[in-house]
Amino acid sequence: MKFSCAKIDLERASVIAERFAGKQATLPILGHILLVAHGKGLTVTATNLEHAVELRVPARVAQEGRASVPAKVFASLLQSLGDGEVRGEGERGNLHLRTDTRESRLNGSVADDFPIVPKIKKGAAFSVDAASLARGLGRVLPAVSSSEFKPELSGVFFRPAKQDLTLAATDTFRLAESVLPLAKNESEAGLSFILPQRSAAELSRILDGEDGLVTMVVGDNQMSAETSRGLFTSRLIEGSFPDYKAIIPSRFTTSVYLSRDDMTRGVRAASIFASKLSEINVRVGLKQIEITAANPDVGDYRTHYPASLNGKEIAMSFNWRYVLDGMAQLDDEEIFFGCNEASSPALIRNKSHNAFTYVVMPIRLT
Repeated sequence: MKFSCAKIDLERASVIAERFAGKQATLPILGHILLVAHGKGLTVTATNLEHAVELRVPARVAQEGRASVPAKVFASLLQSLGDGEVRGEGERGNLHLRTDTRESRLNGSVADDFPIVPKIKKGAAFSVDAASLARGLGRVLPAVSSSEFKPELSGVFFRPAKQDLTLAATDTFRLAESVLPLAKNESEAGLSFILPQRSAAELSRILDGEDGLVTMVVGDNQMSAETSRGLFTSRLIEGSFPDYKAIIPSRFTTSVYLSRDDMTRGVRAASIFASKLSEINVRVGLKQIEITAANPDVGDYRTHYPASLNGKEIAMSFNWRYVLDGMAQLDDEEIFFGCNEASSPALIRNKSHNAFTYVVMPIRLT
């Protein structure tokens, strides 16, 4: 194989591919990436057998061929090179990389031993704006459960409908839901699936800053997401995501609009004084919202901000991390906070739209 391409394009692909490379001692080939030079350019592939990525790199190909080289070494080498063009040549299983001032040889492995990335032969498909999907995934990922006790909660739930795509995640202590418009009415009923947390996080990173649409195909207990730059493939989590809609409050005995920045600063400061339960106290009064925390080993803290109450006064306790995770995903300067009882879930969302909904359970002290 012989090819030449911009070093910055190949470096970007190699950094992404390295994250997908496996680290299994029994299958050392998973620690490699596969380079394929073909008529349309260069393809960089990596997999850990759970998920895989195939990235397209614009390149001039003088001779088609394949090479498999260690992912970490390849990425580190490219990061050490200056900008400009890099030329690659495969020879006897090894890969020579050259620039105008540097030359190196990477010991490779047999390219035919590299695992075949499975393709979805038949599946349902839908398209969504790539950058919007990246943002939507970033908003719900903090709520994914880290426990393996309920595997169906350890990923992001996808539910396409006629006009929009709903993403949801919950660890039973909080729930995050993000709704995105689909590119067109092309989804099929019953297409819902659960994407593992790590796969969802990687997909979000890949799509961040991407222009255009991403086309997702689901079938055979796996999914693929394709853009102009490449193809992402992942296995799915078997099981049914809980019917979470029932726990999202639709009516409120207490509701208030307040400043997102004030609330964020207040919760962050109160966290310094939080107890071992990470507990902070929030009291919604007639004209203000008060945030307090106390720790016998540190001291106590109190702050308040103006807020116009609609309904009855209420006092609740929350895990400060859960509150901040939700606040960080909001867009509006003024946000909505609604609840019913001190032991019932509270809802946080933007004032101007319902595209993102965050529900957090209070800490029950008795």
